[in-house]
Amino acid sequence: MPSLVVVVLVVLWTVFAVQWKEKDCAFVPTSYLLVITHGTPSVFEGCGDYSVDVTHD
Repeated sequence: MPSLVVVVLVVLWTVFAVQWKEKDCAFVPTSYLLVITHGTPSVFEGCGDYSVDVTHD
């Protein structure tokens, strides 16, 4: 049962990381780190040309 919980958490982490990838962030490791530090991206957050570039905190 604990291994199932770990698999579900990794899948959710990856789903959230894909949302950052769609905002022009590098998938590995940047997107995964942004999930930990910022959660899911808002409309204005992203990497590169977004109004709030979260890679330059």
